Amino acid sequence: MQAQKNGATRRRPATKGELTVEPAVKLLGVSKSFGKTSVFKGVNFTVAPGELVEVTGRSGAGKTTLLRLIHGQLRPNAGELWVRGLGLHRWWRHGLDNLRREVAFVFQEQRLLPRLNAFENIVLALQVRDPQVPNRTITQRALQALESVNLAHRRRAYPHQLSAGERQRIAVARALATRPRVLLADEPLASMDEENAAIITHLLEDAAANGTTVIVASHRHTFAASRILRLPSARVMTNGARRPAFNANGHANGSSNGNGNGNGHGNGHTNGATVRPAWWRVVIPIRERQHRGAKAPRLPLWRRAVAFTANGYRLVVLSGLRSWSRDVRLTTPVIGTIALLLMLCGTLALVGIAVEQAVADQAGQASLVRVYLARDATPEAVAALKARLTADSRVASVTALTPEQALAEASKRPGLDNLSSLSSTNPFPASLDVRVRLVTKVAAVADSVKGDPAVDASYPTSYDADTYSRLRHFAVVAGSIAAGIVLLLVIVAYAVIANSMRGIAASRRQEVAVTRLLGARGWMLRGPFVVEGLTTGALAGALAAAVVAGAYLLAMRFESAIYIQVLPGVGATEVQYVLAAVITAGLVLGTATALLGFRQARA
Repeated sequence: MQAQKNGATRRRPATKGELTVEPAVKLLGVSKSFGKTSVFKGVNFTVAPGELVEVTGRSGAGKTTLLRLIHGQLRPNAGELWVRGLGLHRWWRHGLDNLRREVAFVFQEQRLLPRLNAFENIVLALQVRDPQVPNRTITQRALQALESVNLAHRRRAYPHQLSAGERQRIAVARALATRPRVLLADEPLASMDEENAAIITHLLEDAAANGTTVIVASHRHTFAASRILRLPSARVMTNGARRPAFNANGHANGSSNGNGNGNGHGNGHTNGATVRPAWWRVVIPIRERQHRGAKAPRLPLWRRAVAFTANGYRLVVLSGLRSWSRDVRLTTPVIGTIALLLMLCGTLALVGIAVEQAVADQAGQASLVRVYLARDATPEAVAALKARLTADSRVASVTALTPEQALAEASKRPGLDNLSSLSSTNPFPASLDVRVRLVTKVAAVADSVKGDPAVDASYPTSYDADTYSRLRHFAVVAGSIAAGIVLLLVIVAYAVIANSMRGIAASRRQEVAVTRLLGARGWMLRGPFVVEGLTTGALAGALAAAVVAGAYLLAMRFESAIYIQVLPGVGATEVQYVLAAVITAGLVLGTATALLGFRQARA
């Protein structure tokens, strides 16, 4: 039952060795109901390639429902439904998007995209149908489609600027421009005057004559259809007075007595008289009919690749940017919320780097004990103390430090750089920097130097047992507070972003639905949302990064001393890393919010 990959009509041997055509549409006992309300039951009907049939009935008889079943928008409750070899009655309908690119639908409510003008609506359908077609060809075909319905002069008009009849004609032009294998038209002549209705009627009949399977739903018989399916009775009538249906032998198979079997075969008589079609309706056997004319030469691979890239750029990038600009009122709260979140996170990241640097510095200093020498210590006593410490197995190294060196080192440390200005003399004594091999032995080494004649009796060492533990406690408390603030802001941000995404999804839901019905591939649907998200995230990240970078530059320009004391170890390199992380996080958050909106719109 599968159609050939090249799109040609599949044929199988008949009982007498001749070729017969595989039906384009086949319904076997199809029934549809909504809840307890039955629409129709047991419909048996087949439509051959290039055949034009009508589905008629009163309002609510199920005409639109039947077309939606054939288009794959609904699934039958019972029976089998085959369209170009694809079973639409199955639960798993793989390849439905591919089928919709072969099966066009003229909706009764038109379903034109309100954000695109008449010309752009047709161009979008052509790009979705085959993105490997060059843009010049797509433009020409779109203009020809508009000219065929006498609306070329309205190509720049948006749907809300068109009348109902004009919108209907554009919907027909959009469907015909894609050159579908099957065309489903739901009340295509609605809201039209006689002149324009005649134009649409001619276009649909001409499409059938060129090999397109056309199924029209209407309240009353209007077209030169070979057969008519009456709903909800599922009665099939052969239209012998107009264009009858034919089998592979080229013989008429219709009767106007209202009897038919749903397969296009009748008894060939009208109340006992043979129906003789007019000479211009002489049947050409299907084996000799040219359904779609000569195939256009296939473009080289590089031409198709260039066209695919260009159309992909238009469908994804340009469409996403245009949608973002039109939804800027809805995306502004998202940008502000994400930017505020990223600014807070960037600031906390700088504070965290400073705290980490201080903790790491203190951890490194924990194994370093500074032994302060008495001012009256003799060189001999200092040498003896140094020799004793060097010989100690617990000590890794001993370094002598003069008062001048101690002052120079202190000037580089926050809190100690201005200490020398409080006195005219150097307040820092000479010392020995003792590096202990194990941190657990620092206390013992510090106690071993107490009482030595070379050591200052009032303040012998720099060892403080509580300093390191206090600093770690401060780091844990500061991290917990920062995490709480970030969590609170994330909750608020999620509420704001989710609300904005619901608005964006509501504004885009119709666009996503119509594009899916046109047979758009997944990347065509998801791509514009990703572009919108990247744009939103990039702006939010850039705004947050600009604020953080501006604050850093102002602090270094006017209050560098305070900055160094508040954020020690946070220089230009660290700030650059934080800014890069902020922008990256903005892109990720923007994309995540856009995909959230896409899921809501697609649902």
